[in-house]
This record gives sequence, C-alpha cells and structure tokens, in this order.
Amino acid sequence: MAHLLTDERARGLDGLLVFDPKLKSSRLHWLVTGPVQASPGSVGGEVEKLKFLRGLDADTLDISALPAERRRHLAQIGRQFTSQALVRREPNRRHPILLMLLAQSAVDVLDSVVQLFDQTLSGAESRARVVSHRHASLSPLP
Repeated sequence: MAHLLTDERARGLDGLLVFDPKLKSSRLHWLVTGPVQASPGSVGGEVEKLKFLRGLDADTLDISALPAERRRHLAQIGRQFTSQALVRREPNRRHPILLMLLAQSAVDVLDSVVQLFDQTLSGAESRARVVSHRHASLSPLP
C-alpha cells in the first residue's frame, strides 16, 4: 500500500481528522455519518460527500492487493475511532486505516445516493398519487 500513500495523499488523509467549522465536525465524522431520512436534502448531502471523495480519488484506489477481510477490518476501525484517537496513532498505522475508509466510503456513499434518490422519488410519487386521488374524489361528477 506504500505506493498509494504519497505525501500529498497522506496530507489529505490527515486533513480528514481536522475540525471543519463549516461542517461543525471533522471530515471523517461527516463521511461516516449517514443520512437520517430520504429527502432531497439528504440526496444533496450524500452527493456532496461523493464529490469530495472523488476529489480525493477514493473511487479509483486500487486496494485489491489487500485481502478483502483486511480491507473491511481497517475501514471498520476508521468508522469506530474518533478523529482524536486516530491522530494519536503513528502515521504508518493511521494512514492505511484512513485509506481503506476512503475507498470503502466511495462505494458506500455511491450506494447511499442511489438508494436515497430511489426512496425520495418513490415517496414523491406516492404523495402525488394521494393528492391526485383526493382531487379526483373532490371533483363533481359530470
């Protein structure tokens, strides 16, 4: 994995652990916190995460050299640990965890966007049917 951990990428990974006043949390916390409900705002929020991850090339990382179980384990550690706990770890331990979390988040967030979009669209369609049915039942008969 050393070839994936360039100085620039290592700085980007460490940047995930820094408090972002705009988000009122670290990027790490923002990435691992899922949406509460299916809504247009939730879809937009997840799309922002997806754009952020793609800006870090998380969707193109070739992590296939590591066994799948090891990748899942490292990503899980990244989800469970706080930013403060990860900052205290040595870079050679912290960076692989964050790298796997990024790679897994790229997949998870894309799945979330598709699912939320589908749920939001289905909900809007259901509400439109209810409104249409109400209007039809209120219309006078010819």
